Amino acid sequence: MGRLIAISLTLLLAACSTLGVTTPFGGGATLDPVHDDIGSLLIAFDLPRGLGPAPSGQLFTFDVANGGPDEHLRLTLAQAEADQAMSALPPPAEGRAYYLFAVADKDRPALAAAQAAAAARGVAASGVKLGIVPHLCTSGTIDPNALTVSVFATIPGRTRLMPFLDQEPLAQLMTQPGSTQMPPCA
Repeated sequence: MGRLIAISLTLLLAACSTLGVTTPFGGGATLDPVHDDIGSLLIAFDLPRGLGPAPSGQLFTFDVANGGPDEHLRLTLAQAEADQAMSALPPPAEGRAYYLFAVADKDRPALAAAQAAAAARGVAASGVKLGIVPHLCTSGTIDPNALTVSVFATIPGRTRLMPFLDQEPLAQLMTQPGSTQMPPCA
């Protein structure tokens, strides 16, 4: 049932994978998208060999229910430093690698302002949706029916590891609008 809801939300958000706050991994607090420093998120793409992040970038979304235009953000993520991940992530599984991203410094003020506006209006954590629109590339021939994609987020040292995507079949991900073609990795 939970997987059906996640797939439905994904399709409704036009290829945007929404962070659920009810499926945490590991220790730490649950992420509160209204009050936690979302600008400090570390986002890890857990990808199998043959897949990588597309050079076009990864899109991060922040949407407040019934919010104004400044509370619906679409931000391109920046690559994060590997040392940020050392304590926040378990080692990748055999044949997989992490690709790390964070909110770009230039986008943090807009994100903080959107959170402050939501908090001032008394919006609950459940009224804010965080999302990732993954843009992937390939480095050779792949079988989309055999590969899975995971994307996790955490505020290192503060919050649990939370899934945007958790072992999502690549074939399913490729059915979403805008995700049907994957360019070669550069």
